[in-house]
Amino acid sequence: MANHAGPARPGPARPWRCAVAVAVSRVIVRSLDGATTSPVPAQGRSGCAPRGARSEGEVCMGRLTEGAGGASAAPSVAVAVAAGPPAPPDRRRLTALDAFRGCLVALRILIGSQVAELAAPALLHADGFGLTVADLVAPGFLFIMGMAVPVSMSAFLRPPAEGAVGGPTRRPQLLRIARRAALLYAIGMFLNAYPFLPEVLAQLRFVGVLQRLGVVYLVVSLLYVTCAWSMLPVGVRPRALRVSIRTSVRAFLLGGFPLGCVVLWIVATYSFHSPWPECAGVHGLVRDCSLEAYVDTSLWGVRHNFNGAVFDPEGLPSTLVAVVNCWAGLVVGMDLVRNRRRYRTTGGVRRRASLLIAAGVVGIAAGLTLGQVIPIGKQLWTPSYALVTTGIMAAGFGAVLLAFDGGWWRRTPCGDTLVALGRNPLFFYVLSELVTDTLDYLPVRHHGAAGSVWSVGAEVGLASWLPAPLASVVWALLWLLVCYVPLARLLVSRGWYIRV
Repeated sequence: MANHAGPARPGPARPWRCAVAVAVSRVIVRSLDGATTSPVPAQGRSGCAPRGARSEGEVCMGRLTEGAGGASAAPSVAVAVAAGPPAPPDRRRLTALDAFRGCLVALRILIGSQVAELAAPALLHADGFGLTVADLVAPGFLFIMGMAVPVSMSAFLRPPAEGAVGGPTRRPQLLRIARRAALLYAIGMFLNAYPFLPEVLAQLRFVGVLQRLGVVYLVVSLLYVTCAWSMLPVGVRPRALRVSIRTSVRAFLLGGFPLGCVVLWIVATYSFHSPWPECAGVHGLVRDCSLEAYVDTSLWGVRHNFNGAVFDPEGLPSTLVAVVNCWAGLVVGMDLVRNRRRYRTTGGVRRRASLLIAAGVVGIAAGLTLGQVIPIGKQLWTPSYALVTTGIMAAGFGAVLLAFDGGWWRRTPCGDTLVALGRNPLFFYVLSELVTDTLDYLPVRHHGAAGSVWSVGAEVGLASWLPAPLASVVWALLWLLVCYVPLARLLVSRGWYIRV
């Protein structure tokens, strides 16, 4: 026994030490491998990141199969060489984009679901000149639509790849722009004709909110597609003529276009004298004697204007200034695309959001100042109204960006609901219009007076025991929370996104 016990002790020591050495070596190799490939966002079989997933300054070198002197090196390792510190992972989508759009959708539903006979004046459109909460919906949709143009067509703001000839192909984008503008106009005409009653078709409007969105989208998208190249970096040896052309196009894109629209509106409006007899002694900007009233009535007649007025709030001359609101969103969207690296970190988001809020405050102040000369009014879409609402939208988006992507607001069900509403904005706009129009056209008599299911439901259910303005607000909130919010969350949970 003694002879066998002595030599048996050192026997298992050698494999135990080998196992420890192998484990330690594996840990070291894995740590080195992870350290060298950590800047690469995603790895394939060769250890290299996909081409679209690489950050700026990162180059995937592939497998190192040869060592010094041409000898084979083992093991093969993927190495990422980064110029400077590794960049943080890229955010594919800012939550604030959907959240801000969701805020506008919720506001649109709340405003559109008001009962006109009960609602407070602040929740109805201003009659004539002035500014109410309801007057913020249309410019908000124009602003967010402008932001979506460069985000969805970001290829026009990216320099061409090395060795590539020319930039992105414009023909498919132009066809897509024309198709979407035509669909927006067609959907707007469908809503104007609904519920297809003879008296409605006899007074059919040819313009409206979605029609204006379609026209403005067409103009701003064409501006972006034709002028975005001027925002790209200049070549190594640019010619003087090319530099001057690039500078002129960039100046037109960033300032000349909106300034031209505003100047044209001011000159045309204040140099116009209405030939109508009732406007003979009228001076200054008067709604019923304005250029808008004359053009809209001359084109399709009073019966085809909104509510039979002598002008239409979505008419042609006022669309000339409405383009400015969409252009402002276009500029913000181009900043999102061109400075995407600054939006990757919380600090960068906060700085950009602060700049947006500051620019919005300046725009509001400038619009209020201009309003002392040119009255603020949505029905004519005056330049002062465009400037004030653009400032409000810029500051509002900055606040939402600060809250959702700047780390100032923790994720809550309310925030998720806004994001869900923002994923299908056109669907909920059309649905809310159809629901309201359908219930408003269903006749019902209450206490001997004729009414509709929409108005009588609010009056009997809420206005009988609540103040009229509060009853109208509660009625709209009930429709938003009971009908539209659950549907929005259901669509997002199923991954259904309805777009044109």
